[in-house]
Amino acid sequence: MGRILGISSILLLILTFPLETILAVTIQMNAGRIFKKVSVQKETETEIEVVDPDGVIYRIRKDKIKQITEDAPDTVPEFASDESVPTGAVKAPSPKDTLPEHSILLSQSFSNDGAFQGSDLFGERQARRNGTSYKDYYEAYFLTTSMEVLGLPKPFKLGLTMMNPLVDRSNTDTDLRLQSTPGGPDQTYLLDKSIATGTLQFDPNEVKTRKEKNGLYDYLFTRAMYDHETRLGTFSAGFLFINQNDPAYVMRGYWVIGWKAPFWEWLNPQFSINNKMLNDYGGTFQGTHNYRLTVSHEFFKGETFRITPSLVVGYAEVNDNTDRKKGISDISPRLQFDYGKFFFAANMMYRATPALVDNATYTPNIGVYPDSNANDGLTIDPSKAYGYKNELIIDYISSLSDDPAVKRALVDHYQQQHIVHVIFFYNIGYTIRI
Repeated sequence: MGRILGISSILLLILTFPLETILAVTIQMNAGRIFKKVSVQKETETEIEVVDPDGVIYRIRKDKIKQITEDAPDTVPEFASDESVPTGAVKAPSPKDTLPEHSILLSQSFSNDGAFQGSDLFGERQARRNGTSYKDYYEAYFLTTSMEVLGLPKPFKLGLTMMNPLVDRSNTDTDLRLQSTPGGPDQTYLLDKSIATGTLQFDPNEVKTRKEKNGLYDYLFTRAMYDHETRLGTFSAGFLFINQNDPAYVMRGYWVIGWKAPFWEWLNPQFSINNKMLNDYGGTFQGTHNYRLTVSHEFFKGETFRITPSLVVGYAEVNDNTDRKKGISDISPRLQFDYGKFFFAANMMYRATPALVDNATYTPNIGVYPDSNANDGLTIDPSKAYGYKNELIIDYISSLSDDPAVKRALVDHYQQQHIVHVIFFYNIGYTIRI
């Protein structure tokens, strides 16, 4: 058999090999990139699918391939059987190269914010902590570290992702509230009375700004999945667990099922359902569902420089067991550029149904009046909630009318803002095998 194999003969060569034999080849791309010791899994008219020694699967366009070279088989001499030994023949030790060449696929990236199913993970909490308005771009910088176990059987996937804030980690009180105890009621009104009367109305050593647990959280995502390939597509099932370093959240657990369509391979369509199964917040979110549709396409497959646009659309059937709202949780386009081991991605999250997060759990009520309309997409602007300046403004507005309804309308108009529909963030990082 020749050392150089034509692409059209790959499938024929696989069929002529015994099933237990692994066909190892080296693929050289037109741009110079080389895939070593890969085995061919399947072939279409335009692409071939290969798996490397670590179990990582690649799809490679045929028109980008320069040549495919068959690797020489590794032969290991067997020990002769010693019939005088009652325990049976001595088995040869497993050759070292039967183990995966690498153990972990490591990826690290730096970002200014993060999102999950329509929720902003860092930026909006940072705004509440620092008393700033909600906005579409935050500087809540954090480091993401992802590790995926390599060398597992092809259907199995196991990985974890850690998201560690690099700013605003400490517990502090920067929202200008005056308290006699950490987490106690706001007593800023005492300062307003002191200014109005010219006499100090409180003990500054007792009533003051105090540190609270309002630092940004660390997140840990753990994922275990099983894929089953059929003629109807690839079906998958598994678990996603999310831990936070805030005891109020404990753990969020999702039962994930998915399907990858066998058609429209150019768009790589995938559909999944995240089913909430663990109890948190007294069961508030238990039993909720989020349907996810993903399409993507990688341009310049197998090249050193690659571009991958993608789009994810999520639909929440029930956002929680109290509000029971439904709607599009997020429309999240992403554009990623890869150069060798490095990548840069620009992301956007669009909340088509902001009422899904218009509740006291996601956007806590920090205004003078409780939120009486949970479907208007309005929430309290953190920059207009606390501090003696806001107290003075609210007192003045309230004095404009004796009608309670008018007072409330005026104060709400001052304090409220629309929940941000669009949030932008980026990732820059690298991926290596160790």
